[in-house]
Amino acid sequence: MAGSINLPSDWVCNGRELKPKVGATSANTWLFDGKEIKPKVSATSANTWVWNGTELKPKVGASSANTWLVDGGKAMPKVGHNSANTFSVGTLPILAVAGKLVLRLW
Repeated sequence: MAGSINLPSDWVCNGRELKPKVGATSANTWLFDGKEIKPKVSATSANTWVWNGTELKPKVGASSANTWLVDGGKAMPKVGHNSANTFSVGTLPILAVAGKLVLRLW
């Protein structure tokens, strides 16, 4: 396994909102409504991700190549997964997992 995904100490996530601990603004805050992950402001279909309970994928242009599977405490690409690109996510909220894997906030 490639390692674990952890929420850095300078970020906070309550499952619905992900933002920096210091200097949070509407522009660097991400929201999750139970189905979609999107920026707090200026959300478009192009910067919105969809979560269906096991798959995390872009709202537009989704393919098996840019879709992540998150299940059983692990996250991995839908295709081409191996031990080098499979991550332990433990009990992190999907919003925090997305922050690392697809939003690349840290």
